[in-house]
Amino acid sequence: MTDPKPTFKPEELLGNLRGHSFLSSYQLDVFCFKNGNGSPPETGWKLCNSLLPADLCTRICQPAVEQALKSVVTSNQPAVFHCPLGLLNFAVPLNSCAAPLCCVIGGGVRERSLDLFKLETIARTEDINPMAILDQLQKLPAVNEIELLRVAQKVHSLIPSFQKEEHHAVYVEKTTEQLNAIVQVSADIDAAATADAVVALLSETLGILFDVPTIAVALPEEGDRSFSLQRTWGDIPLDQTSISADKLRRLIPGFATDVIVLQGEDAEELIPAGMADVLTCIPLISASELFGLVLVFDRELPTRDLLLTQIITGRVAGKLRQLQQQAEYGKETSLSDKLMSIISSLALTEGQAELIRQVLDMGADLVNATSGSLMRVDDRGENLHIEAAIGMNLNLARSLNLKVGKGIAGRVALNGTPLLVNDIEKANLGQGVNRPRFKTKSFISLPLKFKEQILGVLNLADKKDQGLFTEADLELLTTFVEHAAAMIVRTHSLERAAVLEKLSLTDPLTELYNRRFLEKRMEEELNRSARQGLSLTVMLIDLDHFKLYNDYNGHIAGDKALKKTAKILRSSVRDMDMVTRFGGEEFCIILPGTVKREAIFVAERVRRGIECEPFAGEEELPLGRLTASIGLSAFPEDGDTATALIHAADVALYQAKADGRNRITFSAPPQEKDVAQVQEATKSA
Repeated sequence: MTDPKPTFKPEELLGNLRGHSFLSSYQLDVFCFKNGNGSPPETGWKLCNSLLPADLCTRICQPAVEQALKSVVTSNQPAVFHCPLGLLNFAVPLNSCAAPLCCVIGGGVRERSLDLFKLETIARTEDINPMAILDQLQKLPAVNEIELLRVAQKVHSLIPSFQKEEHHAVYVEKTTEQLNAIVQVSADIDAAATADAVVALLSETLGILFDVPTIAVALPEEGDRSFSLQRTWGDIPLDQTSISADKLRRLIPGFATDVIVLQGEDAEELIPAGMADVLTCIPLISASELFGLVLVFDRELPTRDLLLTQIITGRVAGKLRQLQQQAEYGKETSLSDKLMSIISSLALTEGQAELIRQVLDMGADLVNATSGSLMRVDDRGENLHIEAAIGMNLNLARSLNLKVGKGIAGRVALNGTPLLVNDIEKANLGQGVNRPRFKTKSFISLPLKFKEQILGVLNLADKKDQGLFTEADLELLTTFVEHAAAMIVRTHSLERAAVLEKLSLTDPLTELYNRRFLEKRMEEELNRSARQGLSLTVMLIDLDHFKLYNDYNGHIAGDKALKKTAKILRSSVRDMDMVTRFGGEEFCIILPGTVKREAIFVAERVRRGIECEPFAGEEELPLGRLTASIGLSAFPEDGDTATALIHAADVALYQAKADGRNRITFSAPPQEKDVAQVQEATKSA
């Protein structure tokens, strides 16, 4: 029987499956039988051999793999099977015309209870360290067979739709989006001023576009005899370290030309043990020269992702080559050396105000100026305002405005041409004699220009040695302000984006997060709680008779009451808890890692805090004071989705209202023990 040749594209199928959040904890692959007799591929069980050498994994796990795949192909139904080590895996058939005798196989998770005796027996038989395997197993997500079978059934129900033409279009569309993102990032890479900035852009792009958890970059050090290895993406505690080129050649033959994947012990020789089971090593090559090595942790990139990755790594290598050439040329003079150092430091400055101050200070330092100012053009393009000054009180300087087109700086801002003056008394500028606050008659005024946009003007005067500014000074500053202007624009864009993002996620009155943020974060917290087997409690708080309060006291008093309530809520919970304004006089608190019987203490603290806080005009309310009713629900017992949990808490809240207000109600009747704890908490609060 000839080998079946599936007409479907495995990369597209896996790409679509990985787009579903319920599969985020699983490693996925597609296996196809090589013949019709039911024998699985001879390459062994790929998803397990990060724990064991490939030959041992194949020998230990092959029977389980064979039995599972035969069962799946024969029954055309998904199945769950065990690895003797304690791993759980699932197989889903693709028995169709498009994919005959093929399966989607998922793994990377373990049983909740590990058979330590069996593990020790296998380790003794195979002469391997059982503690090392146990340590690796404990890092994996824990599930049970029922949960895994549900995942397999869900995958089975999704697969037919993925084999339709429209999902091929989705896959192509996703690839196109990634290509467009790479093109846009490439422009930022070309504009980057330092190797650090280039590497940061590369790491951020790979991390976000391809969902890579951790990235490190090895860059050649002086003389190319060693490489500096540092983490650039992720949160592993990898301090900067040095790796010799000889060690790289020994561990990664061909590391300077080819993409290499290291696993197990080979990976641990390169980085500290336990940080990664798989390392994908991608060289940064330009014009046949190696400029570094990108290390992708715990991820063997699919073919498509690897091709896209190599597009951007090629661009990065070219930029690193360009920066290297610039650095070598810059070493010819000490001033050029100083300029590169200043630009590198400037790239690390945080915040636009600090950046503008640094631009002025560094510009003055470059040419030994002792006074000066940096002026920004306003949004209308009509006036210049001093935002940083040297040799003059800043508050006084900020009170002085200048029309664009008027005065020396105004004309520079208007025409975009730098001005170098050796003697203001002899220059035909219409300015009269030298102004008293300046010590010399020489100064430089340069436009801060990004593309065709004039951002402002840098003015520098009074050299330390009372000397004159030169054409060399002007040329040096021109190079500097080109970079500075680009950084100011970028920082402004980032700060503006951050402000807009904050405005879109927060309530302007209470400064709490809003409902949109709640919906986004709650899904993330539920996924995390499900993966880690944690509880999560939802608390809905509603101010009692708040409409009456507004009617009696007016909306201004109502807004003050809402602000005061928000402060009480924030002070009543932990930093990790999420407080949001749900709408109107209703608030929602998410308590991660908290069960109901623990949440009751927080709820009582909130209820008592609102009850005891004085609110203007509250004596007119039916209860004589402003109070709150609270409804509680918890994951997983009251629901496993955000909608279900909010609904359950809402039902409990309305029950609290019906029972007389100013009380706490569970989404379901609490057990006797819970009731006792509630009563005890109320007494002691």
